[in-house]
Amino acid sequence: MAVFAISNNLFGIDLFEEGRPGRSSAYFIRGLEPILVETGSARSHAALVEGLAELGARPSDLRHIVITHVHLDHAGGVGQMMEAAPEAILHCHPRAARHVIDPSRLEAGARAVYGEQMSSLFGPLKPVPQERVAVHEDETVLDTKDRELVFYDTPGHAKHHTCVVDTATRGLFSGDTVGIRYSKVYTGWDFDYGFPTTTPSDFDPDVMLATLDRLEALDVERVYHTHYGVTDPASEAFAFSRRGIRAIQGILPGLNPESPLSQVQQALERAVAEDLESIGHPVSNVSPVGMDIVLNSQGILVYLQKKAAGKL
Repeated sequence: MAVFAISNNLFGIDLFEEGRPGRSSAYFIRGLEPILVETGSARSHAALVEGLAELGARPSDLRHIVITHVHLDHAGGVGQMMEAAPEAILHCHPRAARHVIDPSRLEAGARAVYGEQMSSLFGPLKPVPQERVAVHEDETVLDTKDRELVFYDTPGHAKHHTCVVDTATRGLFSGDTVGIRYSKVYTGWDFDYGFPTTTPSDFDPDVMLATLDRLEALDVERVYHTHYGVTDPASEAFAFSRRGIRAIQGILPGLNPESPLSQVQQALERAVAEDLESIGHPVSNVSPVGMDIVLNSQGILVYLQKKAAGKL
């Protein structure tokens, strides 16, 4: 199902990231000033436009586009969508703004992580004109007359990450801060599963735990994950995110900044398998989440290296 209704003129759109269902969601808020939250990568642009059409909307209807951070699976297609939505303003974290205005450093960083796969996975990056970018400091509000979105500075996954509360639904657009919700349609398992994401290059478990505490204190009722769909009640997402961070902290003493990536990956695979077993879902292998294990291992190794160098 490409489009799913949530409540109060809020809808999710499957972006078919990686060419697969159940990986990434964008969210559309129908109202006086229509809002899109997340764009996915440039490769997801067609799926996003089709999803909007299914909801009776066109990109040109949009007045606001919100991104939680500039990682390519969340905002790699923002330049394309801003071209297609000439009346829209882009809303983002202050640290993210420079990367959407000039994505050259973002592209170089992505190529360092994904190598030659970068283009095929995410597509080209297009800049956004500076005059169309609105930055949001902590606790600032986007008021569209019939909707209020409140922006929060939420480091831990990325220093340029913002999470956004929709006051009308008491829901949190969490980006990558409150974990990944692995849906059954994505993994092929007969259960949904949640685990944090620790991809390069700003992962910090202590900071992430503090951010989770702050967000949960906002008393939101549900979490709108970019990966993927809705956790209701929100407490379940906070619980699996904390549990996963503590599992990661548990493997850190056995690693060091010089550990080979394969060692980090093996340790994380064991941690995920043990986490699954602890919640009553033992599996024969964790390959359905294998790509994230590889990327998360890179993030853990970068964290160890930064910590050793005093650069956190």
